[in-house]
Amino acid sequence: MKKLSLILFLIIFLLAVYFILFLSESLYSGKDKVTENQKSKIILTGHRGAGGLAPENNISAIKKGLENNVDRIEIDVQQTKDKVVISLHDKTIDRTTNGKGLVKDLTYNEIIKYSSGIKFSKEFESDRIPTLEQVLAEVSGKAILVIEIKDGDEFYPGIVKRVVNSINKYNAKNWTIIHSFNDKALKKVHEIDSTIILHKLFIADFPFLSLIYDGKLQVTNLEQYTYCTEFSTFYPFTTKRLVNKVHSLGKKINVWTVNDSIKINKLINMGVDGIITDFPDYFKR
Repeated sequence: MKKLSLILFLIIFLLAVYFILFLSESLYSGKDKVTENQKSKIILTGHRGAGGLAPENNISAIKKGLENNVDRIEIDVQQTKDKVVISLHDKTIDRTTNGKGLVKDLTYNEIIKYSSGIKFSKEFESDRIPTLEQVLAEVSGKAILVIEIKDGDEFYPGIVKRVVNSINKYNAKNWTIIHSFNDKALKKVHEIDSTIILHKLFIADFPFLSLIYDGKLQVTNLEQYTYCTEFSTFYPFTTKRLVNKVHSLGKKINVWTVNDSIKINKLINMGVDGIITDFPDYFKR
């Protein structure tokens, strides 16, 4: 057991050293001023609707995002006990509502007994967790809706097919995108309907190695994601080298979740195509 712990420690230590030595062009070395013209070219995504301006993933947050003229609205989906796909980030309702419990153990009618806005502000006490279909009806092509499938069929049997069915029900394929850390979910969507636009989420890649980290280490490389049109990465690990790599593949790169104006400006100067933020009002479009 001690030997295994030592091996794990050494692996983590070596990975840390690797990142320090090889992450090219630190985020914090870029210019911190941008022009309005630069900002206007950025693909602006409201994270969880506009999760810094109203309760995340709720209709109220989606409306805030639309009011700020975002190009895209991003939400997360989970699935209830009675197979309703809902707009929620966590597997439980504990953090964002005044209720408790695993989503998969609760019916939708049980979930909407609780306020999903009261913890943000009393102003939003009447908010309830919306279904994916309610979100689709609200967005209705006024922006691109980016749906993050966090856990696929292994955790929520049938969720991938239900998401695809909802997109088709609302004739939304020309204004929806599915993105995920979960490769199995992305591949499943592609198998069901290859015309749906897919993006790959990951945290960091390893320069000069065929490794990426998307919640787990994967022996893969960006070239293998031929079925994805864009990548979205965690901003502290986004480098000029990575931006150039993605662009060399003819794809775009977005960064998440950036809520500081100076960091946003530096990333824009680094050449990223999109900013995912809780506070889209910074752009004042």
